[in-house]
Amino acid sequence: MCRSMGWITLLLGLLCVVSQTRGQENHLTCGKRKVVSQYLIHNGIDAKAGHWPWHVALFHRKDAQYEYACGGSILDENTILTASHCVYTQSGVISISRVSVDVGRIHLNESSEYTQTHLVREIIVHPGFSKNSIVNDIALIKLSSNITMNKYVQPVCLWTMDSNQELIVGRNGTIVGFGVNEQDVVSEQLKQALIGVVDPLSCIADDRGVFGTHLTSDMFCGKGQKGVSACNGDSGGGMFFEIGGKWFVRGLVSFTPLGTEQCDSLKNTAYTDVAKYLEWIKPYIDQRVLSYDSDVLNIDYVEKLRLFNFETCGRKSSAYVKNGTTWTLPWLGFVGPWYDLNSRCTITLISEWYAVGPAHCLSTNSVDSIVIFGSDIHQSKTECFDRDRSYDGTIVCTHPSQARRIKRIIEHQKFGSNSYENNIALIELYSPLDTMQPNVQPICMPVTSELRTNAKTNLHVAMNTSEEAAYTHKNTPVRFIESVECVRRYSEHKIELKLENNRFCTEVADQQDVLNCTSFQAGAPLQEMKMLNGTERYFLRGVELHGLVCDLQAPAIYFDAEAYLDWILYNMRENV
Repeated sequence: MCRSMGWITLLLGLLCVVSQTRGQENHLTCGKRKVVSQYLIHNGIDAKAGHWPWHVALFHRKDAQYEYACGGSILDENTILTASHCVYTQSGVISISRVSVDVGRIHLNESSEYTQTHLVREIIVHPGFSKNSIVNDIALIKLSSNITMNKYVQPVCLWTMDSNQELIVGRNGTIVGFGVNEQDVVSEQLKQALIGVVDPLSCIADDRGVFGTHLTSDMFCGKGQKGVSACNGDSGGGMFFEIGGKWFVRGLVSFTPLGTEQCDSLKNTAYTDVAKYLEWIKPYIDQRVLSYDSDVLNIDYVEKLRLFNFETCGRKSSAYVKNGTTWTLPWLGFVGPWYDLNSRCTITLISEWYAVGPAHCLSTNSVDSIVIFGSDIHQSKTECFDRDRSYDGTIVCTHPSQARRIKRIIEHQKFGSNSYENNIALIELYSPLDTMQPNVQPICMPVTSELRTNAKTNLHVAMNTSEEAAYTHKNTPVRFIESVECVRRYSEHKIELKLENNRFCTEVADQQDVLNCTSFQAGAPLQEMKMLNGTERYFLRGVELHGLVCDLQAPAIYFDAEAYLDWILYNMRENV
């Protein structure tokens, strides 16, 4: 579809931004899927081609035949991470001539156009490993030829964050592999399964005879759900976590309790904690693949621009919704318990597929939750009514709200439950919204350098107009407050506030507006009004974090949308 001259101008203006990022070749991309599949991860399902592009299959040659042995993970173009016991025999490290590695394989006995087979140049077993123990069960395989990276074959990221195991206890990781199926035979199809990390004491209590004597601080335990466990993965295969839109390998499938005829999903499995071996791994890999928080985000701005519609974004609406309410801010959405309107968080639509909001409202447990746009109450039917019988009897019709399931929630990698720093999450919907409807349209995003103004004026925040007409909302002017002043005012209430460059404060400009308003719960968008293509548009400037927009005692605190814009763009997928 042809765009206006304004759209072309944005693309041309973007070229200088793109050229500035092209020279940053000091790191390699890891942990990013290049293939997008329209499905959710459930336990034990078949893995799709390209969905786990870092998983590899290890084969051992016996006589003239190669037999499947273990799993592994791609770290760089010639390095594979696996478990030591996968490359060990009774007589020691297996001969390199007896090992081959397949990448891009999703069928055990059937190759495809994206399957690559590589021979082995060197096997590096951790020096602390022995065949009589499961301690230090980690190894590296150096290939004799380089892997050709493509959308079906990619490296995973090594865990370079805090290695404290308490941070992953209770969280679900994903294991992948050709593990045994329900009939206790090796699966022909690559499988994936969710595994919950268990705290060490519970793990030991579950099977003291095994884990009490074998579990060390360089391991952690995981337990599957009904019918699914590490049997559905591979020895040597990884346990993966998605953080900030990138996948990291944290564990290696190491061992399960012996003595059972079939794999028991109710039993714990021990995983080698890869994070504890980072310093041992580093000398053997391409350093550019290490993903640190300080890495420059590698963004293809031209591709990301295709996700935004600058023809319709940021326009106020006069659409009617349920009960005759005028829905003036069509980018407002809500997530949370529908039985309690006051407990729901606000989210802001930025494209037909994506919304943003505070991370503390959107834990990973919210996946499969329903979000609503276009009204505060889900109403799927159109209703028509006389707008004003005393005036001219004009008949108007409402526009239905739109409900969608959440497919992915991407929390900022530095967000923690004990701090409100980096309190931002990106929501990817399971299906796109119909943004041709006047009550559901995205806010504009300042995706080019020309649009990023770091403005402190022309700011408006969404709020409710009264208790009686809850969620009848409007845009209200607010005044920017300098950080020093904001910190001082919080200190008057014995609250120590630390504002970084990515947070700021405002207060409602007109006292009368404060008296007549009710704050949204956390997530109200702060909007900057500016001209685009000759019309007034609203751009996302920030998101309120605590539901204090209308508070008379303390300024409202926002995360700065412009400070996180590259992070948002980086995690938005071009081919959703």
